[in-house]
Amino acid sequence: MTREDSRPSDRSICGYTWCVTDHGRTVHADDEDHRSAGVGIAVRVRTADDEHGRLDEWEIGLLRRSADDETWIIVETPGSASVALSRDAVRALIGAVVADPDLSAFCAGTDSAL
Repeated sequence: MTREDSRPSDRSICGYTWCVTDHGRTVHADDEDHRSAGVGIAVRVRTADDEHGRLDEWEIGLLRRSADDETWIIVETPGSASVALSRDAVRALIGAVVADPDLSAFCAGTDSAL
């Protein structure tokens, strides 16, 4: 959310090339956090009681809040829920997928489950 005033935006005050925050034109300090544009993905959300689940649109991007010491990969849902993964957690996740032959084959499209 941005202000409706005529103050010019100063993107040069941000040191992160991926940040799309309109620094200097936000409503309050929390809006000054560094955010990437994000990428939307379709996911199926299921609960233990819901066999079919529902299709949903989630967004994945980078986030670095003013109070954070590091940048996170964040997965945001349409509601108020989100998951933030540190660089180490993302590396561990990628490493686990690459190390597991079934997961790796599935991602490569070479498994028999396609």
